[in-house]
Amino acid sequence: MKKICLMAIIAFIVATFTVHAQDNTVLWKISGNGLKKDSYLLGTMHIMCEDDYILKDKVKNLIPLVDVVTFEVNLASEENKALIPEMMKPDTSFLKGLSQGELSKIDSILISQGLSVKMLEMMSPAVFVSVLSLKSMNCSDPRNVKTMEADIQTLAASANKKIDDLETLKFQIDMLNSMFKASDLLKYLEKIDEMPAVSNKMVTAYKAENLKDLETVIYDSSYMSKEEQADFLTKRNNNWINKMPAKMTQSSHLFAVGAGHLVGNEGLLKLLTAKGYKLTPIL
Repeated sequence: MKKICLMAIIAFIVATFTVHAQDNTVLWKISGNGLKKDSYLLGTMHIMCEDDYILKDKVKNLIPLVDVVTFEVNLASEENKALIPEMMKPDTSFLKGLSQGELSKIDSILISQGLSVKMLEMMSPAVFVSVLSLKSMNCSDPRNVKTMEADIQTLAASANKKIDDLETLKFQIDMLNSMFKASDLLKYLEKIDEMPAVSNKMVTAYKAENLKDLETVIYDSSYMSKEEQADFLTKRNNNWINKMPAKMTQSSHLFAVGAGHLVGNEGLLKLLTAKGYKLTPIL
């Protein structure tokens, strides 16, 4: 009887530690399922204010250990570099179809933020929303924002590591163009006063590596519909999960993707586990 109780207590402690660990790390080791070498999955935050940014040693120390560093997109590839100007081009028909009242509302909100609807004549809608997102982060100096993927890529290049990707920049451009409409811009702008608080929650959750809180912020605070969230996260996760096994069989990878892709019922952590891999938190 005492032995059974002791085993139950041990099991409870292990389970409690596992739950705690799962909630508090963005870096995971992928092993088992016939892999000869371990791979790793890192959830990144694409853009952060310099004051908030840190690339932890546990990530830096992994780069020399893997064969390949794999991003969502390899922006440094010659093919993708050639596509970046295309991604920046304005869409002259973007605002067509909106009523005069909706156009006036967009213009009024942008003016209140020190911006102008004329910015859409100089950049693509997706880039414009990136500008709005950056503004919502309230960086002390927006010119010094940090990009985690860029730092990781620099370290990978210094270590002579191969760079790979999970999708093409063309795919991302086509996806954003098909997903993001003028009505989505209006929905975003209608919530723009809430966005600094949302950004702060996201940064706080990320710095604490608290996936549970991060999931809540991403899914409960998004201006995207459930269908758009599925296109942006779920469908891409399922595309990636079909590519990752072959990559991991051939080489040891550090997969660095947006942290939002790790969480949720169809996040990469659950999808990899369902495929038979063992996911171990790196604290």
